[in-house]
Amino acid sequence: MLLLIALGSLVLLALATWYLLDKQSTAISNQGIALAAGAPAASLLSKRRGAANNAIIITGPTQSGKTSLWYHLRFPTSRNPQGNDEDGKENAKRPANSPKPSLPETLASMAINTADTDIHEASALLIDIPGHPKFKFDRDSHLALAKGVLFVIDSTTVSQSLRTTAEALYEVLANKHVQEKECHILLLCNKQDEPSSLSNVRIKAMLEDEINSLRASRQASTKSLGHNNNDDDDDAAADERAADFLGYDGKKFSFEDLSNPVQFNEASMVVGHDAGGLEHIERWIADTIHS
Repeated sequence: MLLLIALGSLVLLALATWYLLDKQSTAISNQGIALAAGAPAASLLSKRRGAANNAIIITGPTQSGKTSLWYHLRFPTSRNPQGNDEDGKENAKRPANSPKPSLPETLASMAINTADTDIHEASALLIDIPGHPKFKFDRDSHLALAKGVLFVIDSTTVSQSLRTTAEALYEVLANKHVQEKECHILLLCNKQDEPSSLSNVRIKAMLEDEINSLRASRQASTKSLGHNNNDDDDDAAADERAADFLGYDGKKFSFEDLSNPVQFNEASMVVGHDAGGLEHIERWIADTIHS
């Protein structure tokens, strides 16, 4: 009887050991698959860091038309009136009697789009970063590659989204890589075909006022953090805020005060290549790459 009990115990122990080893093997296998799936993106970014300095980062708030712009620049033969926004939907505000878009829908905006293309004899790496907040880390990581930044603004809704637009733009302009390399910046006031669109002159003035207000708020926050001398984390945050101050202290913010070359331009993806401002954008990209 004792022999049978001992044998039974050994069998149960063997089964339990086999089960645990099988679970561990499966977990390791799944982890390996997950790491392998993420490897291409990390590998691409790592390789690009050592590549030629020709990356043009397309960024800006959501629904501003970034992916539609990327599509037009990526496929130079498809320069007919399009009218799709960055989520692949037709612009709802287009007049009812205007022609429907003749090209396929643009790529979804919840993914980073990357492509090498030649523009006016310049080889450019176009990187379209979605404007959703969850892509903020990706945007900041890719800015390390930037030769130039194309910041796309929806000219029809910027009044309603002025704060978030200015905050996103401030983060781009204050990025240490953008500042150290003095990246060229083109602020593109898109959707100019819409009756409710604002001019680039008006948008520039609005952004300067809002960034000036943001700068004051950040400066006040920096002083508040600096008073907490017993907290090393607060001191580090205060130093970081002080380092990303834009413009000159005691002077109202102006884009002309930045070390980065900054341009404003108007565009529309629905009225054709030249009238839509694409020719100017292409020239800016080529000049930026060659600078």
